[in-house]
Order: sequence, then C-alpha cells, then structure tokens
Amino acid sequence: MTTLDDPTRSDRIGAPTMHTGLLNLDDEHSYWLEAIEGTVPADLEGTFVRNGPGRQTIGDMSYGHWFDGCGMLSVFSIADGKVHFANRYVRTPKYVRETAEQKICYRGFGTQIPGGLLKNIGRLPGNPANTNTVVHAGKLLALYEGGRPFEVDPATLETVGEYTYEGALTKRMVMSAHGHFHGPTGDWVNFGAGSMGLGLKGPKMCFNIFRVDGAGRIAATGQLPVAHFPFAHDFALSGKYAIFFVNSIDMGSFGPVLLGTRSISEGVNFDESLPMQIAIVDLDTMSEVSRFETDPGAIVHFGNAFEDGDEIVVDAMHSDNFEANEALGDIFNSVRLRGGEFRRYRLNVATGAMSYEVMSPTNSEFPTFNQHKAGVRHDVTYSACSVENGADSFFNAIQRVTYDGDVQLNTLEPGFFGSEPLFAPAKHSDSDADGYILEVVYNAHEHNSSLLIFRATDISEPVATLKLRHHLPHQFHGFWSDRVLLDAAR
Repeated sequence: MTTLDDPTRSDRIGAPTMHTGLLNLDDEHSYWLEAIEGTVPADLEGTFVRNGPGRQTIGDMSYGHWFDGCGMLSVFSIADGKVHFANRYVRTPKYVRETAEQKICYRGFGTQIPGGLLKNIGRLPGNPANTNTVVHAGKLLALYEGGRPFEVDPATLETVGEYTYEGALTKRMVMSAHGHFHGPTGDWVNFGAGSMGLGLKGPKMCFNIFRVDGAGRIAATGQLPVAHFPFAHDFALSGKYAIFFVNSIDMGSFGPVLLGTRSISEGVNFDESLPMQIAIVDLDTMSEVSRFETDPGAIVHFGNAFEDGDEIVVDAMHSDNFEANEALGDIFNSVRLRGGEFRRYRLNVATGAMSYEVMSPTNSEFPTFNQHKAGVRHDVTYSACSVENGADSFFNAIQRVTYDGDVQLNTLEPGFFGSEPLFAPAKHSDSDADGYILEVVYNAHEHNSSLLIFRATDISEPVATLKLRHHLPHQFHGFWSDRVLLDAAR
C-alpha cells in the first residue's frame, strides 16, 4: 500500500506536478467566487456538478487506487453573471465510518483493509459514490458502478441515502456511473454488471440494462450476455440503440476477491488474445439485435452516437492497452496518465460491415458534447488531452473537434492540469455553436484551482477565470443542469 511519503510533503507544494492535486480537501465550503478575470456570460445559467474522490488518504493511510477515495460533490451555481461554489462529501457508510475512525475500514477496487486475510475475507468493496452525477426526475444521484446510486438533496447537498428506484434495484444489482439521456424521449438509460445464474463454468455474466422514464421509474429492463467479466464503465446511446463495446480488459476470477487474497484491481488484465465485441441492443425490445467483433482493444468513454441510414455512428476513445490501471493503483507515484485516440466508428446493422476513422491522434479522454444533440448528428466534440509540455503527467490540454475533423487544441501552461470539459448550453438555445465549455484547472505552482469558462466556438482563451480559495482534488466526471439547484446560491 502506498504511504504518504514524498509526493504530498508540504515542501513539494508548488512543484509543477499533478501529484499535489491529489491532496485531500477535508473542509466543506460554501461561498461566492469573487476573484474573477473576465466576465461571466449573462446567458449562462444553471448548475455544474462534479464528482470524484475528495480524499486519497485517511489518517496515516492512503487508498490503494484512485477509484477508492470517498466521493465529494463540487457544485458551481451560475446565474446573473455570478458564481457560487460549494462542496460536500456524500455521506456513504464508508465515508461516515472512516471519518470517525480515521482509518481504512472498507475494501475498494484496489484497496485492502490493513490487517491481512481475516480482515478482508468475504467482504465486498464499499461504495464511495465518487464517479459521476445525474439530475433526473427531480433526483440528484451520486454514481459509482460498483454499487447502487446515492441520492443527495440538490438544494442542500445533504445525503438522503442509497437509491433503489422503489426496490427495483435489488441488493445484488449495481448501476454504472455512465447513464445516458435518450434524446427523443428524455429517458435515462443505464446498465450494470451482473449475472444470469450459474453455468458449468460458474456465474454467467451479463449486463443488466435499465431504462428510467421521466417520472423516475425503471420502465424497462434487459440483459446482455457477455462471455467474460469485462471492465465495463460506459456505453454509447443512439436514437434506436444502446451500443456496448465489450472490451479486452478481463477482470479475472472473483473467487480470490471473495477469499480476501487480492483486490479486484490486482486481477485486471488486458488480454491481447481477446477480441473486442460490439453488441447492439434495441431500445424498444431491450434485446440484442446484432454483434460485431474486432481487434483487441479497450474503450472506457464514449461521445455521441446516432443512426445514419443502416449505419450507427459512434464516437469513442480507443486504447490498445490498459496501462492506466497500474498508474491509477499507485497514483501518488504515477509518472504519466494517458487516455486513447479519438475514433469514430461506423457499424452497419444491415450488412455487418464495420469501419472507423481517427478524428484526432492527440491522446484524449473524457469526450463531451451538447446534450441537446444526444442521439442525433452533432457538430462538435470536446475532450481532455494529455500532451508533452514539460509537465505532462496528467491531462493538461483540451481539444475541440468538429464533425468534419477540424481540431483546435488548447495546451495549458506547464504545471496546470485540467479535467473533463463539460458543455453548458446558452439559455434558450440548443445550437452547438451557442454555449460554453466549463473546465476546472488545478494550478500546481500555487496549489489552488479555478473554474475556466470558454465559448464553445473558440477554446483558445477563456472568457472568464474564477479562482477558488483552495484546490479541488482531481475529480472524474461532471453534469450540467439548466437550473440553479442549491439554496445557498439563490
């Protein structure tokens, strides 16, 4: 297990490295941002919610993987040219107990409870609710694919508790951190790894698929069989289909995990002999209608998808390895964190033909686009990038890629590290050209963070930079709501 040695010493603050951005933010804040360069657009109104580990250490211990830190919501409320910030931890059982005892009490994706086999045998990982958020049917949910969502009061950020959709999500079911909105209906579609019973070789793995209607009810479900236990984080959603890239990352046998002899992360393996499969699920019947097979590969995050005649067009970030897992498992000492290349796939459901083109060769992750274009042809995709600039251990650039492949790249100064960009539409508009890109940037020189606001049409310079009073630990994903949700910001 990594200890709190050199990467987080106080004398390292100011060095141009991403590692100091992993330091805890234990305090919870609520205040108006006053240090502003530029002007906050008057037609930008709503709530930008980010989720991710707020702490990587507890007491004198650090978690064994970046995925295991306790979830902390960071909320930027924007209206009338002003921005309010607040952060609050999700009060999961893991957070509450570990905060009280100041030690690791729960296993994680890559974390074992100190004390050996007897401390870990038979204990499943705790749910840190730390990966993503969604606002749907009046509920603000904190998401983590190893468990069920946690409901958070959107007006106060107080934790309500584990959310089960009135019992439709049973104790054996999990829901991924990457649900997607179905453009034509506004339904929210998600999935989770599960099983379809026992076979001769053990559990028969599947993806449980959920379609949540506008009233917040799970209106339809389906199951997609998979031949092995893949690392399943995201999928793509078009107007007619849910598209699952069953990647070549094998999670290994769950037996040693249950016996307590290893963590889940230690069993993860990129299998170069395992072709990547692409399963197409009809959203009306919630059943598989087609499957493609291609070279071994891994796709962790997807952009938009839509139909073009018999073809399904899917934007995705492709990698031919999963070296990132090793870096994430020793995050305080990782040298470099990379993503993949931005590909656009074309899948012909009539002929079975498949092709792709590389939209940008720049190392990329976290694709985002105007959600008003979900499931239909879009004009622009944005993503975080990792480029060589003398301090390239983390995402340090953002790119804007038009549908036709024109690329605009904004590389941050050395020692500044970015995050997932998020598209926020301008009020009363659904045009790709009429909106803003929100980006949280960590300044390793000063150990603080800022919210940068770019015009969606030009990301060369922000129109506003709002400096926080402190840093925000590196986080995963964000969500935009067109409403100002937090009481303190009204």
